[in-house]
Amino acid sequence: MTWEIAVGMFGIVSAFIAVMNVVVKINSTLSKLESAVLQLKETMERQSDKNAHFYTELSEHEKRISVLERETGTRL
Repeated sequence: MTWEIAVGMFGIVSAFIAVMNVVVKINSTLSKLESAVLQLKETMERQSDKNAHFYTELSEHEKRISVLERETGTRL
């Protein structure tokens, strides 16, 4: 082998290693991002359930206040 061929092979191997390094980092980042998005989705679903409960409670309180206002003839 001449030195030009050896340098060319070294350049190809170095480029391959550099590209694979970037691919591995991107893959790792995407995996972490997917995990974070799934966790955020679960948190939002739980919060949505809590909000539905709060809206129901507020609706009940609003009805009770309306009944009291009608009975007393005043606004609280």
